[in-house]
Amino acid sequence: MRRRSAGTPAARPLPRPGAAAPGKVRAAVAVLIAACVAVSACGAGSPRRGGASPAASPSVSTAASTPGPLATTTAPALVTTPANCPVTSRHDDGFRAATASSGWELAWLDDAPEETSLRAGAATADGALWALFVRASGAIEPRRWHGGAWRAPPSAPSSQEVRALGAASADRAWVVVTADGAPALTVWDGTAWRATPLGLGAYTGAGPVAAGPWLALSTGSTRWDGAAWRSAPLPLHVNALTGPGDEPWAIGFADPMDPDASSALARWTGAAWQSVPVPALGLPPDAEPVHADQGRTVVKSVVRTGPQEWWALGSFQWMEHEHMDGEDIFPGRSVALRLAGGTWTCVVGASWPDGWKGFTAAASDGRGGLWAVSVPDELWHLSEGRWTRERPPVRRGGRASVEDLVARPGTGELYALGSIGTQPYGEDSRAALWRLRP
Repeated sequence: MRRRSAGTPAARPLPRPGAAAPGKVRAAVAVLIAACVAVSACGAGSPRRGGASPAASPSVSTAASTPGPLATTTAPALVTTPANCPVTSRHDDGFRAATASSGWELAWLDDAPEETSLRAGAATADGALWALFVRASGAIEPRRWHGGAWRAPPSAPSSQEVRALGAASADRAWVVVTADGAPALTVWDGTAWRATPLGLGAYTGAGPVAAGPWLALSTGSTRWDGAAWRSAPLPLHVNALTGPGDEPWAIGFADPMDPDASSALARWTGAAWQSVPVPALGLPPDAEPVHADQGRTVVKSVVRTGPQEWWALGSFQWMEHEHMDGEDIFPGRSVALRLAGGTWTCVVGASWPDGWKGFTAAASDGRGGLWAVSVPDELWHLSEGRWTRERPPVRRGGRASVEDLVARPGTGELYALGSIGTQPYGEDSRAALWRLRP
């Protein structure tokens, strides 16, 4: 029997992925720190537009700090109106996406003699773009886009054990590397890479994940605030972080021992992480599930498109028995879940017979819409309630494989990271970067 965890892509050739003040000055500093922590804790659980205020401008700390946590508990779960999601035939397509000509440009294509790819992008407010560069050997290293080329800062970690990348600026980035099965944090401070305590505990499911100034592992998270790392507990076991640094969303599972369950969601309110219930989707009436399977919703990305509007994108999958060869297969449908004013609505696409499709990475278009990756060489755009799809440009008759979408803060400019080959994720693939200008 062919069995694969729901929401897991088919195997690919590339791995997926100071000193304390003396005397009275010391006492004054302690009082000031305590007051600041108390103020930051006020209003826990009270959402506001945009989540937390933007973090202070990143800088290299020159004095020792003993910061308090971002939060010590999680907020009460968000109360939402359950979605009235349509239960339609597996052949019905709620998106009705029209084909459009591409507005994307191919900004860079690797000319290395070996298979390479880009993934896990991070764009910062000062214009920096970071990503993980993956080689055919399996070595993964952080690189920064500078002067029209990707450059690895001196002595950048390069190993198969690099698991996550985050960044706050051109001079402040970090990677999480697993060493002897335990996660270790290595930080670029503008001059060198330095080992830094992570303080997030051990694995209880998926590995470490990052987004902007945030890192998360298991049920813990931590954020770089410009001077120090500050922690906050999560109400789920995280396997992805998504969204901008001031209002990230965490995606994961309520139970890490049940990877076939529907995704769980949590959002940062500005004071604590808050669970957000995921609407239940039903099987198509013409589905033929086996093993009493009721299907599962797999969320891959969450994007804010308005002051109180978000879209959660992914797929709905279930298990059927293939009649020709007698194996279990995993059909599914693309899903876009809209949360506006506390109410969920749903858009579902026509089903595919087996394998991984659905939406993966997504990012805001900066104008109240969003972009999302569907099949590896298609980019979908939601603008003013209308869905369109287009293919990013390629060279030499190749096919694109888009791994990640990244919005450059405050500009409306987007980047797509991945590779180009004669087939998606093929052995002749070369790392590629696309750009969409506003």
